[in-house]
Amino acid sequence: MKNSLYIWDSHVLYAAWEETTALHSLYAASILISVDRPAFLYLSDGTSIEFTGVFLPPNRVYREMAKQTHVMNLYIDPDSELFRRIEGMMKGGIQTFDSGKIPNLEELAKKAMLEETTDEEVYEILRYIVETVFGSIFPYKEGRSLDPRVMTVVNHLHSLALIPHPQEIKLEKLAKLVNLSEDRFRHLFKETLFISVRKYILNLRLKAAARNMPKSVNLTEAAHIAGFSDSAHFSRTFRATYGHRPSVVFRSSKRTRIRSIK
Repeated sequence: MKNSLYIWDSHVLYAAWEETTALHSLYAASILISVDRPAFLYLSDGTSIEFTGVFLPPNRVYREMAKQTHVMNLYIDPDSELFRRIEGMMKGGIQTFDSGKIPNLEELAKKAMLEETTDEEVYEILRYIVETVFGSIFPYKEGRSLDPRVMTVVNHLHSLALIPHPQEIKLEKLAKLVNLSEDRFRHLFKETLFISVRKYILNLRLKAAARNMPKSVNLTEAAHIAGFSDSAHFSRTFRATYGHRPSVVFRSSKRTRIRSIK
């Protein structure tokens, strides 16, 4: 079975045999699950955590080492509906849990790695794990509602056929979409989604590059999709965000199946 990477607009599921990353910082909240045996999480301050399941709030710097085990890694962006299950747990910081408390976990991991598993089935696996971890293993805590003005802008950005370069974005125009001043919009966006508008747009472009990696002729083309004229800069940014060099992802298409899901 191939490793499988499923990419939606606002969340990602990665099911694989083993995983080792460099230090990186994801905008998404991360749920890392080691199925067969414990794995290790290494933080930027030198702290190490042994885990079978661990939750990390957005923008935490870490690297993962999981050997001789299946892994299921879920990345939930704060603009996702599923993030509402998670938001109430944010104040607790990094938290470990026993992945053995997720019923049928081994079967779910293997199913997520099968090519014939449908988009709908994969989404149900994603939702089931999120709702089990944040509802059964961790008692559910009500979080904030997403500000509808911010979500109007998010939906606008997602609707664009071509995501503009972050430096090309006119924040004043985005703010006018929701009748806010530029300063108020900038503050509200970061308060709601834990990221600046420009970094959010960069995240969209990097995700677009990851989606198109299997179809790209080379890394230069993938860099252009992400809005980078310099492939070296693209590689550094990609690695700092995802923990892997894009060249590794590009070369691993025979080992990893990437599926983009709308």
